Amino acid sequence: MGKTSSRERRHEKNRQSILDAAQRIIVEQGPAELSMRSLAQRIDYSPSGLYEYFDSKEQILQAVCSTGHRQLTQAMRQVDERLSARDYLFEIGKVYIDFAAANPRLFPLMFAATPAEPPDAGMLSEDSSYRVLLEAIQRGIDDGVFITSEGFGLPEMAFAAWAMVHGISMLRMTMPASAPTFAAYRDEALLVVSRGLMTG
Repeated sequence: MGKTSSRERRHEKNRQSILDAAQRIIVEQGPAELSMRSLAQRIDYSPSGLYEYFDSKEQILQAVCSTGHRQLTQAMRQVDERLSARDYLFEIGKVYIDFAAANPRLFPLMFAATPAEPPDAGMLSEDSSYRVLLEAIQRGIDDGVFITSEGFGLPEMAFAAWAMVHGISMLRMTMPASAPTFAAYRDEALLVVSRGLMTG
């Protein structure tokens, strides 16, 4: 494989700078405030020059969402895998909910195009937070901690757990006044999720 040229490195660096600036605008002001003009002003670039890197604002939004998914997955993968299957599931759930709370403008955008059907494990990339969830539940099944039953196997268990945790995440963003007591509710809900998987 040949070495990356200085021009290619510069192009990639500029592209990443554009994405970083776009994510900051979304986090600070919301996606509605992102435009090619506002983005160009943020990085002292010409609006027309942005098209050398991205075809449209929509393509930038898609790339920002992909970056958000990678950041979420990386955060979940920081959880200590030496924990028990139950505790590991509990902790990655906390990371997911806390990521949403810390990114109230980016998080809904990331899931604006969430498919109606649960994704197939074989089609998920390493950057998928749902893959982390599937792996966690599969580990619990293999360890005999999470109990499957007819019609309630790995896909159903993962979707049920994700629906609960994602719902809590979205609820947290609509109830900012409850922040001081929300952590307790979050932890109790996550315990309910793990108990449900343990009973099959």
